[in-house]
Amino acid sequence: MNRNSLVLFHELIKKGWIDRNDNSLIWNYVEDVEARDELDQMGKELGFEILPAQDRIYMVPTQDNDIFLKNNVDYRSDIKATNEVRNRDLYLLNYLAIYILYLFFKGEGKDALVRDFITKEELIRDFSEHCQGVVRDGVDDDDQTDDYSENFHMLAEDWLSKKEGDVNSRKMEDRYGIVNRILLKFKADELFVVDEGLIRPTKKTKDLMPYVLRKDRVQMINDWIEEEKHASDK
Repeated sequence: MNRNSLVLFHELIKKGWIDRNDNSLIWNYVEDVEARDELDQMGKELGFEILPAQDRIYMVPTQDNDIFLKNNVDYRSDIKATNEVRNRDLYLLNYLAIYILYLFFKGEGKDALVRDFITKEELIRDFSEHCQGVVRDGVDDDDQTDDYSENFHMLAEDWLSKKEGDVNSRKMEDRYGIVNRILLKFKADELFVVDEGLIRPTKKTKDLMPYVLRKDRVQMINDWIEEEKHASDK
């Protein structure tokens, strides 16, 4: 096996990406065709893909990966959840996470990114309006414009039942608490940062979203949503 491919694998395991500007020597290995080919073969066996993006390459787990993908235990650790956090709370956090990504990346192709930042206050307002629409559309079946499942209606109602809370709250019964919890998750995954009160996507998120929004990846997201529709509350 090419030693350079092992060096690349080790670096990717540590951080998830390799940046041209961080280490020019390691980046020379990235440009080693034989090493990259071996890394791709390792990915097929271990369940990951190598995604090039401008001056970085990323290691992205595939759906059948049983090593790098996080489970609910990891999720709870990232959001610093206590035992009283229910699975339903995790579903609501996932719902909000997808909505945040939608707010930032609802464009097309190279113009997928449509905004640079949002405040917590704006996020709560926009998500609340979205949830009000979900609940409203479910009242009159003859006037439904979106296909929301019963579970998504329940999650929307759950959000709307919460009080706003303190801006620094982490309580699951507060809207600010839910937002701050998902921001902990985003910080752990290095997807978004909060800078002077503004929520901003990281370079990693900007690089990876075009990959996520590929047609085959969108189908995987739709499959996940279908699973969430049938998930039972505990």
